[in-house]
Amino acid sequence: MIFAILYILICLVMLGAAFTLIFKNISDINKLDISRVNYNITEKKRYVTRQQHPEMEEVEVGDELLVVRFDEPKKEQDPRFKLDSPELHNLGDPLHKSLKERIEELEEDGTD
Repeated sequence: MIFAILYILICLVMLGAAFTLIFKNISDINKLDISRVNYNITEKKRYVTRQQHPEMEEVEVGDELLVVRFDEPKKEQDPRFKLDSPELHNLGDPLHKSLKERIEELEEDGTD
């Protein structure tokens, strides 16, 4: 009997925690400021040159179409993290120099 009561109590606690989590997530989503996201929206005009899809059967060759692309904003790229970057292989970098010295130490210890 005590196990049944304990089981029901644990189930109710889990149910309460689940609903609390659901409502917390919904309230956090409502608090998001979507206007901060800056997407680059570009509009281009294209002309139909061939029929590509059955839904475009009524569109004639030469008709003008409006095309909208939603590109993500360009992210800053740090040149040090490109694989072919000279900054990545810079010998004046103290971290790079320390790593080279440690590798040389380990190679010397391994050959003895």
